[in-house]
Amino acid sequence: MLTRVLPAAAAALVLAGAAHARDTASQAAPATQEAAPLDETALEARAGRFEAQVDQMTLELQAAGEAGGGDRTATMASVDEILARYQPEFEGFARDFDAFFAARIAASDDEQARAELTAARDAAIPVILAIPAQIRAGIEAQFAAVPPSGRVEAE
Repeated sequence: MLTRVLPAAAAALVLAGAAHARDTASQAAPATQEAAPLDETALEARAGRFEAQVDQMTLELQAAGEAGGGDRTATMASVDEILARYQPEFEGFARDFDAFFAARIAASDDEQARAELTAARDAAIPVILAIPAQIRAGIEAQFAAVPPSGRVEAE
């Protein structure tokens, strides 16, 4: 019932958004490097760890969908448990990403660069934080799209 595409697509969307925002930050950053909570190399390493966690979560969500066998109640209970376990990872990555941008914004003397960095941060952080809810909503939508005769409901 639970397709493999939804969680992977959601993860790819956030990672692509994060990479674009990181690229924007690199282009708009001042030439001098000041000490920051996360430098570009540290952010890339953190993004790699985040991506690995999202990949693991995706595998767990796929397994939950398969184990649920079309039972909406059982599947959604598993999905909720998995998303709750990974929520701190999404929040932590968003905080780290925000700290990276905050340091870049604070270090820049260029008003336009600060505005671009602020816009990139303000666009990326909510996307990262919204992924678990989007995944859950997508799975709910998949259940809603299947005719009642095509699934088994828990009684």
